[in-house]
Amino acid sequence: MSLEQLKSDVAEFAAFLEQAKSARVKGVLTTAKAEAERQIVNLEMKARIAAERQAAGSSEAKRYLHELTDYGWDQSPKFVKLFITLNGVQGCKEEDVTVNYTTNSLQLHVRDLQGKDFGLSVNNLLHGIDVEKSYRKIKTDMVAIYLKKAKEGENWDVLTAIQKRLKQKQDTEMSKDSDNPESALVNIMKKMYNDGDTKTKQMIAKAWTESQDKAKLGKETGGGLDSLGDL
Repeated sequence: MSLEQLKSDVAEFAAFLEQAKSARVKGVLTTAKAEAERQIVNLEMKARIAAERQAAGSSEAKRYLHELTDYGWDQSPKFVKLFITLNGVQGCKEEDVTVNYTTNSLQLHVRDLQGKDFGLSVNNLLHGIDVEKSYRKIKTDMVAIYLKKAKEGENWDVLTAIQKRLKQKQDTEMSKDSDNPESALVNIMKKMYNDGDTKTKQMIAKAWTESQDKAKLGKETGGGLDSLGDL
């Protein structure tokens, strides 16, 4: 989708949001608007990087940009910290590892790491950050980004506003199923899966698959969730 079309979509979503009354409809429109904005940021980042490569010469223009999606994060009273694993990144020049900040987003760009470029965009941060006091460090096989909280001591239960809305939606769905224990348990497992790290997701997925296989073979009659008890 073109940049112009995405910007048009954002404007249309914003117009619909002003008219929407239902919380559910507002949530859907807000999520769609945020996704379109994320795509706009990514396209603009790619265009900027392409222009930089063109100016730098043909060798840079041939490198493909790999978009990063996996990272860990933590927080202290003053900072929200992101940790992005990149093997060999410590060998990059300081000027080849850059982060562009706004008050509610960040863009990481790593140039020419083993002949490849890498980019990470995180938009719609849950709370505001202090751009001037945010910074990054290059460590062994890792880039650490320190986002200075605009309000020190403010707790971030998730990283982005989108994740917050999704969490609220999941909590609402779980409360609706409180009179159905099995359905509620399924929702709890879904929440654990969505909130868990890679290892937790693998464990839950494996247990769920095994329980479904047993049910199909007639070896289990407890509803398909018994094997999750060990987790």
